[in-house]
Amino acid sequence: MSTETPLAAHLAGLAAAPFVPELHTDDCNDVACLACKGLTAASLPSVDAWLDRLNVFAKQYRENVEGELIVTGLRVGERPNHVVARFGDAISVRYNGGLVVRTNVVDRGELTSAEWNAKHPVGTRVRAYPGVYGEDGFTTWTTSRAWTLGGHTPVATVEGYSGGIALTHLDVIEEDAS
Repeated sequence: MSTETPLAAHLAGLAAAPFVPELHTDDCNDVACLACKGLTAASLPSVDAWLDRLNVFAKQYRENVEGELIVTGLRVGERPNHVVARFGDAISVRYNGGLVVRTNVVDRGELTSAEWNAKHPVGTRVRAYPGVYGEDGFTTWTTSRAWTLGGHTPVATVEGYSGGIALTHLDVIEEDAS
């Protein structure tokens, strides 16, 4: 006569032949999933490091945008099975080693340099925060087109400050039409 309970038998069965589901499921919300990472210009270094820890090859993906070669995402995996994940996409690595890129599911939270340049010409009035956003800001104007610094941070220069300031630290001052 066995004294093993149904629960103990079930747990023993799982331990003997564990069921390992894919790390990412189709109903995942992409933000809470531990096997997904949202790709933005700001998260690019940490996503690249995460992929390195998973032994997944990744390198910056550059595109020609309005005559300027800029980083727009990551090429993930090795040819011929690589995928391109652009800023705003979520990258999922499945248990079987497959890659999934879900497009435009992450709020990038910032403009790419090309998007900034399309909306804001040189000379745009801004409130600039060169250090901590919201602290010690000053009113000025841009003196350059935006570019991607270090392959991951879109920046522009402004009058009165030497060096680039992250676009996330520039608030455009809308001109009154009156």
